[in-house]
Amino acid sequence: MKKKLTIVLAMFTLFAFLTSTNAFAHEMYFTQSGSTITTIPLRWTPKNTSTGRLKVIINKQSLTGSWSTYYEDARTAWHSSAVPAEFTTTTTTPVPNTYMVTASQQYWDSMYPDGPFSETLGVTELYDTNSLAITSIATASASTKQLKGANIYLNPSPNSPSAFIYRFTMSHELGHVLALGHSHLPQYSPANTSTDPSIMSYDYFSLGQSYLPQNHEVNDVKKMYGY
Repeated sequence: MKKKLTIVLAMFTLFAFLTSTNAFAHEMYFTQSGSTITTIPLRWTPKNTSTGRLKVIINKQSLTGSWSTYYEDARTAWHSSAVPAEFTTTTTTPVPNTYMVTASQQYWDSMYPDGPFSETLGVTELYDTNSLAITSIATASASTKQLKGANIYLNPSPNSPSAFIYRFTMSHELGHVLALGHSHLPQYSPANTSTDPSIMSYDYFSLGQSYLPQNHEVNDVKKMYGY
């Protein structure tokens, strides 16, 4: 599954959207017909059998530079939050189910070239229990819906690097590992940046306030996974 975190590099206007849809957990994929939204419920399956918490086991050996420097802050943000999930680091034992990589410059420039006003900072690919890469609504629909692994690729040279950007990007992408979608989308009754902030929202990212999972993420995960 490829989901992008994009930083706007020029002045922009934020539009407020009003929708008639009910608030619900922000799934990665959905279809819309008129006012009816149908979600595709992808679910992360690795769990700690003792605690019942979701289990994300990360190999970070291919992280370099500032991504490596700030990795622990992003991991701890999730691991220490009220989200019912464990985020731990490993090399070979236990076997990792998530890999975080600083991409090569050549790969990044060919796959995710900068737009006129934006750049891609991170991309998360998800895999189902049949090792199918989920890259579209079609592949999400055809998948087992049960996720077993993820790869997170990170921009080797952000245009405007800062500690916040590194931390927020990795924290945002870890949210995608749990199949959380973007909470700024108007179809979803978007998260309010003041009263219901969400690190899965580009609007909240633009404020530069926090990279920590918010109550929005806690509630979405609990609702999606039945905690």
